Amino acid sequence: MTRRRACLFVVGAALLLAGCSTAKVTASGGTGIPPALRPAAVYVADFDLDAAAIKPESGLLGARPGILPQGPLGILGKPDPEAERRHLVDLLAQTLVDDLAKTGLTAQRLSAGAALPGEGWLVRGAFLAVDEGNRLRRAVIGFGAGQTGMQLAVAIDDLAKGTPAPFYQLDTKAKSRDLPGAAVTLNPYVAAARFVLAKGDLDRNVKDSAHEIAKTVVARVNASSAAPAR
Repeated sequence: MTRRRACLFVVGAALLLAGCSTAKVTASGGTGIPPALRPAAVYVADFDLDAAAIKPESGLLGARPGILPQGPLGILGKPDPEAERRHLVDLLAQTLVDDLAKTGLTAQRLSAGAALPGEGWLVRGAFLAVDEGNRLRRAVIGFGAGQTGMQLAVAIDDLAKGTPAPFYQLDTKAKSRDLPGAAVTLNPYVAAARFVLAKGDLDRNVKDSAHEIAKTVVARVNASSAAPAR
């Protein structure tokens, strides 16, 4: 194999998140190659989520009290797409870092554009959507209600093995069909788990997904610590 794979999260298919009836975890991808040693630190990168200048509608995202529209395109009572994007990305990253720190791991959030450390584990991912043709797309904030659900694709990389492969590639062959969010193809060399976020309380679903991601990371750490030295 000429390119490195990221680690596959070992999760049960369609495992319901504890205390949340609208989010679930499914596994996809190849077998993956787990990190060999306990990490000195776990770094959490901001997950990819787009904001689009599209009229927000109630439904998947709904109006969030306390976030007022910004700029001339804002509509009173509806979330500003960029403010909502920042909120969800921050919520996921901070919840994940907090959960990992509670277990005794050294956990740190990487700011956007920051250089990758030379060692440790990297947790990264993207908010994705599935379009009418069953293709993955980059999820956006502001798309109309009822068009699609949202999910998280998540992977772990061992930074000691070098720069991770790109998480996904833009699919230039797929037709947009006037739907928001560019079509993407997940990199086959990056095995990823899927955390499905259905309609409902998106904040709660994002937090629950972060809890499950943290549990999986900790399970990986414990497995690596128990493995015999190579």
